[in-house]
Amino acid sequence: MLFMPPQAVIEMNSHERGFPVSDEMPTIPAAADGTANAEANSQSPAASGLSLATLKPRMAFVGKVTRVELGGVFVDIGADADGFLHVSQIVSDKPVLRVADIFRPGDEVQVYVLRVYPKLKRIDLTMHKPSAYDWSNLEVGSKLSNVRVVSIESFGVFVDFDGPKHGLIPFNLMPKGIRPKVGDQIDNVWVVEVDESKRRIGLTMIEPPALPWEKIKKGNRYPGRVTRVERNAAYVDIGAEREGIVRVSSLGIAYADMHAFVTEGEEVNVRVLKVDPHKRQIDLALEGINASDYALSSGPDEQLSPFAAALQRAQRIKRAQMAAAAAADRPAKKANPQNNLLEHTLPQVQAQKNDN
Repeated sequence: MLFMPPQAVIEMNSHERGFPVSDEMPTIPAAADGTANAEANSQSPAASGLSLATLKPRMAFVGKVTRVELGGVFVDIGADADGFLHVSQIVSDKPVLRVADIFRPGDEVQVYVLRVYPKLKRIDLTMHKPSAYDWSNLEVGSKLSNVRVVSIESFGVFVDFDGPKHGLIPFNLMPKGIRPKVGDQIDNVWVVEVDESKRRIGLTMIEPPALPWEKIKKGNRYPGRVTRVERNAAYVDIGAEREGIVRVSSLGIAYADMHAFVTEGEEVNVRVLKVDPHKRQIDLALEGINASDYALSSGPDEQLSPFAAALQRAQRIKRAQMAAAAAADRPAKKANPQNNLLEHTLPQVQAQKNDN
């Protein structure tokens, strides 16, 4: 009959072959170069000095075997209690018929924390290297590289990206004309859905916008680039799915022309006035511009800035040139003595009015 100490009793269930989900984001100690290489960062028992409260799932250690049992081995990882490596969590290049054929006391072994029970002073270990991603560190918008197609369905393909389960790429989230095959490697995909309760991970091959709709809020400020300018509006790319629009009415002045404020290709700072994800519309306002300096006159007695006065003169000249060009294209009117009289008289009357 197999006898195992109470702390070594392992409940065989579905969790034995998968890493549990922790309330805190499980981390693997970082290497000197900033990478999360578990082997390179495995802690030795002598150097660890860890308490059970500080242990987290997925942490890596190079432990020393302290005792061999029929159901597994106890491993010293430098914590308050030895961890237990169950026979089901042993990785070997040959079938494990007897644990004693694989390990002896004093052997070093690369292990990872599977579960921790501080109150019971119990640590479950595994030799299976944890996946690069878990439910706790998968985020919408994350970029995954070098994923491999493992199956094809009528609605899309499933890919392995070294996560808690395979991710799904629907056909409508692939570039037009591209249909991967089983075994193909896809350079880059992006996470669009993570639902642990439904155990669903959605991916896309089409790079999403840098600024998703759910992150665009009224009052937010962004740098942007002007892509198009009209008299009454300017269109600005802020990294969203659609360009935002700066309406001339947002300037708060009358008789303004948007061409006086921005030019195509110009880098500007804008503030979100309104966002409507359903209509795919973003209303913006220009930042750092005093609109009154660019205002056009609403009458002859209005005080103008030098820039506005020069702009107004240029517009008057342009209108006069357009009128002259239009008049040149019209057929000459037949001479009329009465019209000639009016043409000579009206300038004299206007001159007398100005003198008075």
